[in-house]
Amino acid sequence: MSGHKKTPNAKPIINITIDDELLTEVENFRYDNRFANRSQAITYLLRKAMEEELKEKESKVEPESE
Repeated sequence: MSGHKKTPNAKPIINITIDDELLTEVENFRYDNRFANRSQAITYLLRKAMEEELKEKESKVEPESE
């Protein structure tokens, strides 16, 4: 993968820019759900969003007729 920094023996590090309102929402989500840090909360939210996107795409695929 390109476009990210990677430290030895660690996960890739990426930088994102978000507005203050979204950051507040992330922080509230993080504390409400007892994530240790922002990274864990954002990773969780990204995975959930990607799972939902995949489910949505799969539901739009019509089965082949026999």
